[in-house]
Amino acid sequence: MERLARSLGASDIVTLADGAVTRSSVETAIHDMGQRSRSGDWVLFYFSGHGAQARAQNPDETDGAYDQFVPLPGFDPVGQDPESFIVDKDFYAWMKRYLPQDVAILMVVDSCHSGTMHRAIDPRTFAFTPRIAFRPGEARAIELVARPGPRLGALGADATPGVVPGEIAVPRREDLPNLVYIGASRDDQLALEAALPQEGAPQRGVLTYALEQALSLPGSNDQSPVADLDGDGLVTVVEIGSYLNSQVRMLTAQRQESTLFFPAGWAERPVFAAVPVPRLTFDLPAPSVMIAGQGDDLATAPQDAAWQLAASSNEADFLWLLGSREVLRSSGDVVASGIASQAAFAGVMDKWQAILTLRPLVSELAMRLTVNPLGSDALYGEGAPIAVALARTRRGGGPRYATVFNLASDGTVQLLYPLGPDGDGQLDDALQQSLLETVVVPPFGVDHLVALATPDVPEALRAALRNADGQRAAGGLAALIRAELKKGRGKASLSIAELYTGN
Repeated sequence: MERLARSLGASDIVTLADGAVTRSSVETAIHDMGQRSRSGDWVLFYFSGHGAQARAQNPDETDGAYDQFVPLPGFDPVGQDPESFIVDKDFYAWMKRYLPQDVAILMVVDSCHSGTMHRAIDPRTFAFTPRIAFRPGEARAIELVARPGPRLGALGADATPGVVPGEIAVPRREDLPNLVYIGASRDDQLALEAALPQEGAPQRGVLTYALEQALSLPGSNDQSPVADLDGDGLVTVVEIGSYLNSQVRMLTAQRQESTLFFPAGWAERPVFAAVPVPRLTFDLPAPSVMIAGQGDDLATAPQDAAWQLAASSNEADFLWLLGSREVLRSSGDVVASGIASQAAFAGVMDKWQAILTLRPLVSELAMRLTVNPLGSDALYGEGAPIAVALARTRRGGGPRYATVFNLASDGTVQLLYPLGPDGDGQLDDALQQSLLETVVVPPFGVDHLVALATPDVPEALRAALRNADGQRAAGGLAALIRAELKKGRGKASLSIAELYTGN
């Protein structure tokens, strides 16, 4: 993260890690940064680690019965030292007190304090670790001891000396008119970490990884990062928030969704004074596969395969169980069933290689695919109704030609839109356009619905989809979509929805 901050032009960086992190050291660092900041500066406050909940000392209607807090190194729920924990309101109080209002703050918190999994996991392959210090139920047993108020002189708008949280109104996130806040997950979700970009890589928080990619991969104009969704050379508050939201969802198989809070009127405000020159490429290693129950003819991957053989199940992104004919992913999901041959497995992996290639290119500022009634993070059983729609979002104006297709769990390509009655597929002015209403039928697994909206009709892509319709032929589609996004130069939009089915 420090390398990323320097690429954004930051030269004044304070890093606190492990034993150096105490209540006093964090407060002092924020205070001193406020002293050194100048009007128009951006201050980045980044935290990565475990969060927790405790019974609130002063419950209210806004925050409920629990306080969110960060347990620091050495925190002991029984013998508590105020230096070993920070409540979320403390951060806001320090920022309001020590940072001038003409300095913009970007607060990135890759942590969670509560939540659960909305879709059951398959423990045979689940490779994520929740970033939570205690199980949610344990919060009922934790009650934090009294903590001191701000220790240092005020530099910002709040100059009240000797403020003691709990005795007067404590600032909340919305009380800071200069704060942009990005959180790792919704309150009802867990924030996750994993080996990213794939098994065998270092463990890191999903939000952290997504943020690094957002500002390091090349965008449609090749000159600014991929989070510059409209290709105008700037990354705005709403662009970074939208990009991270889509990336976190896809990196966690829809189990986590990042959040964004910003002051009124700040949506189109550029984040930081300059954007970095992209330093990464889109080239990712082929996903690794472990085959259980394999014969000698499956001991190595075919030469032209879209995957490589893993040394062990711990290093595998996918697990193919020949006995049950299931393909599992490290997200803890059965992603395909009824896969009994190498040809069938090749279709599954060709589809996943296409999805993994497209994932960093998702841009949902203009439109987003939605799966109803339960959302994309739920498991839909046999016979369950499903409705898929294309919803216009913040920048949905202007002519857009939609092309929508499904990559079924076995890799079969299914063209959904436009079909005969749909003409050239130009979207109308409706905020939401229904695309599909059906019910779940076998085979079960994960379907990927892909929608591309472009300023012109994508003739080459549509011709390829018509030729591939009804076949396991996902290979080559990603390259065509990438070409359309590049051709659109910030006016094209890509959305991918995941549909999880099973009994």
